[in-house]
Amino acid sequence: MIPTRFAYEAPGGAEEAVAILDAAAEPRVLAGGTWVVPELGSGASRPDVVVDLRRAGLGTIAAGEGTVMVGATATYADLIGSALVRERLPLLHEMAGGITGGWAIRGQGTIGGSLIAARPQSDVPAVLVALGAVAHVAGADGGRALPVPDLLTGPMQTGLARGELLTALELPVQIGTHGYVKLKRGASSWPIATAAAVAVDGVLTRLVLGGVAGTPVELEPEDATMAEIHDPWDDELAPAAYRVAVAGPLAARARRKAIGG
Repeated sequence: MIPTRFAYEAPGGAEEAVAILDAAAEPRVLAGGTWVVPELGSGASRPDVVVDLRRAGLGTIAAGEGTVMVGATATYADLIGSALVRERLPLLHEMAGGITGGWAIRGQGTIGGSLIAARPQSDVPAVLVALGAVAHVAGADGGRALPVPDLLTGPMQTGLARGELLTALELPVQIGTHGYVKLKRGASSWPIATAAAVAVDGVLTRLVLGGVAGTPVELEPEDATMAEIHDPWDDELAPAAYRVAVAGPLAARARRKAIGG
């Protein structure tokens, strides 16, 4: 039986956090808390240990060799305020600036927390796939790196093993132009569907749909106006059939924005 009370740990680094996670029976990681805290309050999540990463030093944004390293606990506000992100990852910067929830969420929600939550309706996963992001993971047996599509195994599911922790995202410096569109019921609602596109010299190179299936759907650039969606996502925001119907038009809009049409 999962206990109703939990221990609270605030490790000072990734190695300490991994040790705590590896030893716990039912741990829960707290980054920004926008998903975790409401679930703890409602009883939907009942861990034996909550591992708070806010002191773990995982929020750094730094330039690499042709890349940008974004720490897992970097907030949306950090992304918005970073000149490095604005200049080298403009698609990520645009996404962060338009995140649902206003400044309360921008100052609290984290890029890594949103990715690991793996909610189909989140803005984050599809944009990271479109940018070719690689997830850096620490574990008791060492670290590993894997492309974001390999990390996302299903709705609210990831390929992290027991005791593993997302520490950073490595993104190639964005080359060319981009388009980002999303369909929402209202300003405060989660997206029904999103589309992120990247183009170089007017030629589309990446096109990814979010929200229409359990995980982001990457399309062949030449199929930008017609998306074949397997196992479409269905929730209280919109039925699966509606998501399938809007996928093609959203993809076409993102493509036009990316190539300057």
